[in-house]
Amino acid sequence: MNTKKRTTKKAPLNWWKWLFIGLVAIIIGSGAYLGTKLTTPPATTTSSEKLIKREPTFAVNLNKSQVNAVTSYYLSHYLKNSKIKYEFTLDDQAVLKGKFKLLGYPVPFSIYFDPYVRENGDVQLKARRMAIGSLSVPITTVMNYISHSYKFPKWVVFDSKQKTILLKLNEFKMKNGMQIKATRIDLPNDKINLNIYIPQFN
Repeated sequence: MNTKKRTTKKAPLNWWKWLFIGLVAIIIGSGAYLGTKLTTPPATTTSSEKLIKREPTFAVNLNKSQVNAVTSYYLSHYLKNSKIKYEFTLDDQAVLKGKFKLLGYPVPFSIYFDPYVRENGDVQLKARRMAIGSLSVPITTVMNYISHSYKFPKWVVFDSKQKTILLKLNEFKMKNGMQIKATRIDLPNDKINLNIYIPQFN
């Protein structure tokens, strides 16, 4: 008596199903990464505040276009090997422009700050508004993200909760040892005044 072997047919692989699962995994993974970047508070600095206590060597009076030229030159060298670029310019307000990634897509933003000169010559930037296309994202969220993802000098300190950036000019030193302090920033009248300190040699 002949017995016929039963053959089981394999169900065809449902590519659409696996592509859908893969897409969902990518979206969830991107969302988790972005969520971590947006919600983790930036590391706080524990270094004591440094002060330039000697008398300034001379004073310099600049306008916004001159400061923008110097800032552009500095950032072009500082960010030379960085994949993420940004701009910082002075106009009616101080403006930080850049991009952040949302689900893999670059989203341009512009944050507008009011600058304030502190007693010690440092400059505090207070965020007032932000342009980010049609998205509704809090300034604190974007500032927290870029403080983690962007390359900034050590003397630039973010406080996303207070919506401020502190430029600790007392801790900034040029290669030749020169240091600077701000004495006045008057953007409406196009006046930026600085004190310059040449290093002292014994």
